[in-house]
Amino acid sequence: MAMTYERKKKRQNNILYTIITAFLIFVVFLTMVSSFYQMAEDDAYEMLHMQTKQIKDDLTLQLKSDRENLVTMANFASKLYSDGENYNLMFESFNPIGLLSNIGILNPDNTFVTKMGSINLNGKISFEEEKAKGEYVSGRIPDLTGDGKELIRSAVPIKASGEIVGILYGVIPLDVIGEKYNNMAKELNAQLFVYDKETGKFVIDTLDKSPGELSNFKDRKYNADYSYDQLVNTDKGYSSFKSILTGEDLYVHYSTLEDFDWGIMLARYETQVFSETHKISQKLIIVFVAIILIMSAYIELVLRSEKNRARLNSESSYIRKLLLEVNQQHTNITEAIRLIKEYSGSRSAFFTDTDGEDFFHIKPSLKEKLLTGEDRNYFHRELFRYASNIQTNKMSIGFMQIVPNAHLLKTNQEFYDFLLKHGIKEVSFAIIADKKNHVSILGTINPKKSFAARQLIEDIIVCFSIAIYNRKHLNKTELAATTDSLTGALNRVAYKKDILLFDEEKPEGFSCIYIDVNELHIRNNKYGHAAGDEMLIYIANSLKETFFGHSIYRMGGDEFLVFAKNSSQENIKLNIETFIEQLKPMGYNVAIGMSYRNQNTNCEEMVREAEIRMYESKAQYYQNKEQTSISEDTDKSYSQIKTGIREIDTMISVLKEHYNGIYRVSLDTDSAHRILMPSYLGYKEDEENFSKLLKKYINDTVHTEFHRAVISFLNYDAIKRQISEGKTPSITYKKVNGETVILSVYNLTEDKDNAKDTLWVFARE
Repeated sequence: MAMTYERKKKRQNNILYTIITAFLIFVVFLTMVSSFYQMAEDDAYEMLHMQTKQIKDDLTLQLKSDRENLVTMANFASKLYSDGENYNLMFESFNPIGLLSNIGILNPDNTFVTKMGSINLNGKISFEEEKAKGEYVSGRIPDLTGDGKELIRSAVPIKASGEIVGILYGVIPLDVIGEKYNNMAKELNAQLFVYDKETGKFVIDTLDKSPGELSNFKDRKYNADYSYDQLVNTDKGYSSFKSILTGEDLYVHYSTLEDFDWGIMLARYETQVFSETHKISQKLIIVFVAIILIMSAYIELVLRSEKNRARLNSESSYIRKLLLEVNQQHTNITEAIRLIKEYSGSRSAFFTDTDGEDFFHIKPSLKEKLLTGEDRNYFHRELFRYASNIQTNKMSIGFMQIVPNAHLLKTNQEFYDFLLKHGIKEVSFAIIADKKNHVSILGTINPKKSFAARQLIEDIIVCFSIAIYNRKHLNKTELAATTDSLTGALNRVAYKKDILLFDEEKPEGFSCIYIDVNELHIRNNKYGHAAGDEMLIYIANSLKETFFGHSIYRMGGDEFLVFAKNSSQENIKLNIETFIEQLKPMGYNVAIGMSYRNQNTNCEEMVREAEIRMYESKAQYYQNKEQTSISEDTDKSYSQIKTGIREIDTMISVLKEHYNGIYRVSLDTDSAHRILMPSYLGYKEDEENFSKLLKKYINDTVHTEFHRAVISFLNYDAIKRQISEGKTPSITYKKVNGETVILSVYNLTEDKDNAKDTLWVFARE
């Protein structure tokens, strides 16, 4: 049965892994197809641009060639006019050339002379207006000499003795120019439109036998970033809109003919643009289906996913703002470093200078790759050595990129091996050096966006260096006022200032960790205060290393506090475990309490909550220590007492020899009743305020070293929580007279999850 269940479970897992893998492949497939279509679209625009230029150059050359021919004929006509001859000789010798199929001459009296004879065009055309135009090529206009069909007119003035005596027209029929360039567009598998920019009328229209107008495209549905106004009002560019004939997207490149007031558009349908991409996509679908079928039968995968937190990238202006306000908020430099790391997608970001400043931020999941100790010192030395290449007698800024490649292997094998050993594929950093040879370095390790990293770093390196200078040289007094002289941690002055900022900022993922050093007084008494100071310094340094980048305060003689923001509760717990492990080799022990909020609402409330939990931890420490002692002393029968005692009289008779004070306490009302011995805590037979009574007892009778531990028992919620977990709250302490006392609290109700009535037993050791 167990084997069947395992196989079933394994099969279910395989199905799940197959589905997940199939989904990932499908995502990759969609990404590939999308990239293919994007590439095809980009290629289509580029091809349209090239082909448009090809047609535009050909058409421009043809029109210029036709104009040159007309100029030659106009010179011939001028000679005929000067010799007093008519133009018949020129008409008879003319043969269609280029796009020109016929010619004619407009005389000053508005008569139009052709090979077929003369026509009076008074009222239809004005010689004076035509004379004023000079040389030109018209758009699509009516044929004034025939049945009203439309044509293109190329005009060149005929000059004799410095006067214009006629206008020579070359006639370009629409079907002639259309046939030539329709064939060219057909060869290019595209649609061609050439239009007069003044009127918008098409000269060439491959979509319609009767050429339309540019305004036909006004009501089309244009794709994003494109519009009809853009098409009309710009000389060249790209456009895309829906075709009303096919419903497909039409991809367009448009431009303007040089020396002619004509526009040209070359377009290609969506099916034409993506024809090859469609074929590739179909093949990919077949491959995808085949992979899914094979996976369904044969693949067994184990998919492990990691949570990678991604933070929004920060712009350089925001980082500058942080740096400008570094005097008001000392954590701004660390925050700026973090933003650089996030912006560049790097493994870590760092700042260092020749004064020994060292700031960095590394992705929490990659913390094991952090360079520390001598490795970090060596890394910095090498960077400064490379940076020395740009130092001059003036302020200078440079940027360098170091990768473990063949060149580095040849020139600096030791550093090459170091980079490979630590998984460093790239170091990108900016350098700022002054005439005093003071060097600052700001950089990233393994950036995913190298160019973006360079842009950001170069943009803020000066501001960063100034901010560090201000922090070091302009704020020494404030630094001294907010720093604990022994441990280098922040002091209560900084704490009171920062909680106001945190309450205003309301950071996300906010934690408060309260740390109390156990047995500091014992160490001071036994080994001297130097040993106690050494203990505090070691603990402070361990906190700085474990909670690097967060705010660390020394709250009092043996108390520390940490505020951590933008970190998950799980990461903070891992940091606490790491911190505790670092203390074990030294034999140091601390009590720790933590409070966590998804978003900070009130720092003081979180501090109180963390402090209470710290007291619980401290009480548990002494309780565990006492239980170890009890387990070694089988003669102390009271160590066998359990919760749930109901027969008070029987219990008293058994315990009289060992206990000198027993109280029955209601945790809900804080009232107490003395059961055994003269009033051990003093004053009254029945006490309505037991916590007040216990506080006075602690102040008057308990040795000061144990005040904090015993006072933690006034946290009734913590007492209830321990009882609900099946524990017996207990602590061992000393009185001022040297007597050792064991305080234990027992549940007198059946419901351990809702302990109200308790028995407080004060026993002599």
